[in-house]
Amino acid sequence: MPIESLTGPRALALGAVASGVKVVASYPGSPSSETVAELIDLAEPHGLHVEWSSNEKVAAEIAIGASIAGRRALVATKSVGMNVLLDPLMALNLTPVHGGLVILLGDDPGGYGSQNDQDTRPLASMLEMPWLEPATPAEGLAMMQAAFEVSERLHTAVVIRITRSFVQQSGPVDVPEGPYNQPDLGLARETWRFVPVPRNVVAKHRELHERLALFERWADASPFNHASGSGAPGPLGVIAAGFAHRKLLDVLGDGPRNDLRVLKLGVLFPLPREIVGGFLARCREVLLLEENEPYLEIQIKALAHDLKIPVRILGKATGHTPREGELYRWQIQRALTRFLPGFVPGRAFLEVDEASERPPRENHCAGCRFGAVLDALREAADGLGQDPVLVGDPGCLAAVGDRIDAKFAIGSAVGVADGLARAGIVERAVALFGDSSFFHTTMPAIANAVHHQSDLLMVVLDNGATVTSGFQPNPAQPRDALGRVAPALDIETIARAIGVEDVVTVGPDDLDARLPEVFRAGLSRRGLALVVVCTPCNGPSD
Repeated sequence: MPIESLTGPRALALGAVASGVKVVASYPGSPSSETVAELIDLAEPHGLHVEWSSNEKVAAEIAIGASIAGRRALVATKSVGMNVLLDPLMALNLTPVHGGLVILLGDDPGGYGSQNDQDTRPLASMLEMPWLEPATPAEGLAMMQAAFEVSERLHTAVVIRITRSFVQQSGPVDVPEGPYNQPDLGLARETWRFVPVPRNVVAKHRELHERLALFERWADASPFNHASGSGAPGPLGVIAAGFAHRKLLDVLGDGPRNDLRVLKLGVLFPLPREIVGGFLARCREVLLLEENEPYLEIQIKALAHDLKIPVRILGKATGHTPREGELYRWQIQRALTRFLPGFVPGRAFLEVDEASERPPRENHCAGCRFGAVLDALREAADGLGQDPVLVGDPGCLAAVGDRIDAKFAIGSAVGVADGLARAGIVERAVALFGDSSFFHTTMPAIANAVHHQSDLLMVVLDNGATVTSGFQPNPAQPRDALGRVAPALDIETIARAIGVEDVVTVGPDDLDARLPEVFRAGLSRRGLALVVVCTPCNGPSD
């Protein structure tokens, strides 16, 4: 196999292609979008279906359908997107998958591009789905191949978790040579297999636990978990999970350490109890390195208790590492200095240099007109003597977050603004959201507002793409993920079909001239109104 220097996303994409993936579905969101972008590049030569779905739940359902048809499928999502697709996953876990199904989850410790500092790993215990995390691009490719194989063999979806810092790295990768076979198991039509109902959920839950027990045995034998320095005479050990292991190696340096045992964990759930228990039994104290929450720390402490191993486990609960944000190399160095007597790092990492470890931010929003839109809205409100409460969605509004009153999840602006209006103490509430958000989860909230005859002004910024995540197309654009011609759905037409009678479209040519007037009219009237502001952003499609 040829050895190439690859980024994390490219390695993951090649791993999926080499595994025979047929269907890829995602809603844009970094850091998982980078892998989908690579798969778009590989789609035509390898016969893949790749799409930017309207939301994460739909993406998951596309992949589930492909799996039932006997083809291998990949879902890519970011952390907050995982929250959206939980509903079908909590039934999928009970229905033995047919074609291999892998979920690529991009977590964002530090919230570099997210509205929260979410650690998604605790969902693994609720979903009861295997959870893997690679440390290097080479392991990412191998892990993707292994995930598809074990998913198909043990009939369970598998989650691969990556972080924003993981996708920034490059490294040598053994790239398997093509051509790559796409397995076709044929359509599975088995009574009750994909139909969880009250009469069979307990039996299906029991079968799920049997599959997880098989996976735990696979995890104990997996090359993604391995110990080094096992012959070290000292009683101290470090357990590092996923990309934290790569950071640990950077701090330790290349030289051998005869005073330290290290266990790298690439399987996070179910915990490989045999290999972890064996490691703990050789140590008196263990330092645990993970991002963000003490997810593994809690599990491993419980395992040590069950096995009656007298080992002290240090980590977040003892203040050795923080629970918030990304775990930086200088923080690992500080923890090791407390943990190892006379520790000398292979390379010095300083807190003042923390910014050098942070992933670079791409500014997709240069020249955004949302500030001008808010200026026009404020001008109209001031002229009417109003001070409306402004509720926004994530995305473009992040650039003007200091000018709005509230912002929660994508698709939530209309519902939250409507709740404010229903409370009876707000004179006027305005919901602001983007075109991608409209198709994601805003339409049900608009239908609810129509049905309940809400008094609300809604403003959608139609900027011609899902801008903040990289200008991916959404259903309002006349092209799909591969750039092919596709039907473009019209926001005004759909809003009227849902039942919004007062809809006005402004821009782009008449934006400055008409917008204050349109806002003034919308704020003056009672009832439900929608203003569609067309302000195409300059992106890669232009």
